Amino acid sequence: MLIHLVDTTDGVYVTAEERRLREAREGVPWRRWGPYLSERQWGTVREDYSDGGDAWNYFSHDQARSRAYRWGEDGLAGVSDDRQRLCFALALWNGADPILKERLFGLTNSEGNHGEDVKEYYFYLDNLPSHAYMRWLYKYPQAAFPYLDLLARNRERSRYDLEHELIDTGVFRDNRYFDVEVEYAKAGPEDLVARITVHNRGPEAAAIHLLPTVWFRNTWSWPPHTQRPRLWSERGAVRCEHHRLGGRVLHVEGGPELLFCENETNARRLWGATNPTPYVKDGINDRVVAGRLDAVNPEQVGTKAAAHVRLVVSSGATATIRARLTPEPMEAPFEGCDELIAARRQEADEFYDVITPPAVDAERRVVMRQALAGMLWTKQYYDFDVDTWLSEHQAHPFRPPTRSGVRNERWYHMHNDDIISMPDKW
Repeated sequence: MLIHLVDTTDGVYVTAEERRLREAREGVPWRRWGPYLSERQWGTVREDYSDGGDAWNYFSHDQARSRAYRWGEDGLAGVSDDRQRLCFALALWNGADPILKERLFGLTNSEGNHGEDVKEYYFYLDNLPSHAYMRWLYKYPQAAFPYLDLLARNRERSRYDLEHELIDTGVFRDNRYFDVEVEYAKAGPEDLVARITVHNRGPEAAAIHLLPTVWFRNTWSWPPHTQRPRLWSERGAVRCEHHRLGGRVLHVEGGPELLFCENETNARRLWGATNPTPYVKDGINDRVVAGRLDAVNPEQVGTKAAAHVRLVVSSGATATIRARLTPEPMEAPFEGCDELIAARRQEADEFYDVITPPAVDAERRVVMRQALAGMLWTKQYYDFDVDTWLSEHQAHPFRPPTRSGVRNERWYHMHNDDIISMPDKW
């Protein structure tokens, strides 16, 4: 049964979501936490540090797991605060891939026979304007992800040929894949519950590693060199402390192993240079995939941390874990989480029932709702100070020395540090 709330000011019935939106306009921070992470930050014009403006080739997908970003972050089903200081997302490993699945893979403009193109299957299923309820789905093959096959087969095709898609590689044969569903529900403006459900669609039991991951965007390695934040292990949870955001705690169900490293570039892997710390950005990847014990910090401190959950899911079965990001530690963080998610989903049903015109039939109502959810999911924190970017590239038109013909040279006036709505986050 749906529960309607009454606005006693004017006697008008309002939904729970409408009440949250009214509170947000009055300053309650219901929108502070949302799906503001890109699914691909590597290779964007913001992260282009090249001399010639070749962002796609200068900062590749292969480098992304090892190289700290300057202007933004990325992740799967990711959320962050509205200044992207602290980020939370899901990483996956099927035991066969050469790397953790931490971000979406795709082809750059020069690699795809029809240009830039994501080669993954993911779906924005539901969302509310306050982001009090969100739902996302990803289809993860149980075989090794065919990175090289997708690159090679599309490179050899002309623009007149069909694209070589992920399903064409055979990795979904016999339904050997996982449906990974992530649901978020807010218990309050600063209290976020995540439920991760894995469905094994294949004919046999299969192993999967889930790594709910929390990290700070690196704002300390570049001017103005802000104060370095800190993550550490405390009573089985990850404590987070940021000089502006304040404190947060990540709880993950089941007492999993906690892995810590720094959100710092692995200069040794990329360029053969010396690393400032032995525990660099890809340390968690190297610990899980390669088994390197020395890749993560044994003292369990850093600026990036993950809870390592190992599951074996029977054919046709499901497995679920829960995580919760809260302002303060909780003694029983997972009590009532399923009930909260059910309530927020019901509130989403009510909200969309109210805003959908009565003339829209049942099938089109589903299409409309998912389309609106997609627009809400594709919000993105977009930080780009082009004045600074051009100065660092020695290409600012008013600050010698100046090089001409550099990307963005006429956009020196642009500065953005806000949430924008993107056509997609790829």
